[in-house]
Amino acid sequence: MARPIPDTVPENLAELPVDLLPLHSPGSGAELWTCELHGSVYPVQPILAPSPAVLASVVYRSQVPLWLPWPLPHRWVFSGVAYAGDNHTGARATVMAASGPSPFGGEGDMLLIAEEMGIGLGARFAGLTGPDPGPIFEDTAAHAKVYAAGRPTPMWSVPDTGDRAVFVGEARGMWLWLVLWPALAGTLLYEDMVLTDLRDAGSEIAHLPVGSLSPRFFA
Repeated sequence: MARPIPDTVPENLAELPVDLLPLHSPGSGAELWTCELHGSVYPVQPILAPSPAVLASVVYRSQVPLWLPWPLPHRWVFSGVAYAGDNHTGARATVMAASGPSPFGGEGDMLLIAEEMGIGLGARFAGLTGPDPGPIFEDTAAHAKVYAAGRPTPMWSVPDTGDRAVFVGEARGMWLWLVLWPALAGTLLYEDMVLTDLRDAGSEIAHLPVGSLSPRFFA
């Protein structure tokens, strides 16, 4: 039976009481959760520390892309993965993390989110209150472009996101979000960034440079 969860999730999941955490281990048999406002929702599974084996297991079960720059920017590394979904249908939203030097000094972090419409995981990491970016597509032309699975993909900058740069577009019929810290790291999108869906990467996953778990999963 689905259990209720709070409609508003705090910025840091650690602030939630343990029995209300919207997290389950992959073997816990978790199905859809329910929300009083939004009905059935996919549970967010535990954040997974970066390793090729862990990533391959998520790739195998995912129904949506797992986007990552390919090749990664110089000295950047894969730094974790998370997903929302249940044990029957697999991942319906994915979050890939990469970390490395920011273009203007210091450390940089990037989250790449692919999700079906209406899930809202990208908006959560973007710091937005609703499940989607709002009417920005109607208000302005695209601000940047990436190449996702070989296709030019327009990306719109989401305003008023504070300490992070947020871009959103659509690729392979799903939302594509890029969330970057610090905000100046958003300039990486003006360098013809090429994204690969790791479901297409095959054995190349074993050669990804791996770092430590990104703190931005808890931002």
